[in-house]
Amino acid sequence: MSSAPWIQVEPSLEIRSKPLKKMQFTVFVSPHEVPQAVRGEFDKQLKRFVIEFRYLDDEEFKREAVDDVVCLRVGKNSQRLLGIELDTAKRNVTEVQLEVQSLKREIRKAVGRLQKECGKGERENYALAMKAIESKGALLLSQDLLASVG
Repeated sequence: MSSAPWIQVEPSLEIRSKPLKKMQFTVFVSPHEVPQAVRGEFDKQLKRFVIEFRYLDDEEFKREAVDDVVCLRVGKNSQRLLGIELDTAKRNVTEVQLEVQSLKREIRKAVGRLQKECGKGERENYALAMKAIESKGALLLSQDLLASVG
């Protein structure tokens, strides 16, 4: 069980506007697809840095390994991105300032790969999850959290 505090995300439900014969329609994502909060912490039991997303409802996840460093937690039913596990030992994280950018690249690469392999609905969820990471990345991958790695 994680002890890290949840960081609230400003949800953006609007995903696109399309003009259609002089009328404009705005499409909104279901609030169940938008992460409400995000948190990150080194899990000593897993020996991985874990980023978790909180949604309106709870769901069990399955792990999908992307490579030897990144493992994604994907909802068993919804296919939403519920978390990201980073094996920091495989990247020899010792210099926090330098490694934060490396970890962000790994996360973007993993989410991008997952987006290519999924349907349209999941693609939008993964984009929103990535947006949450990008907007709160400084807090998620802070020196204090990563300093406890290993």
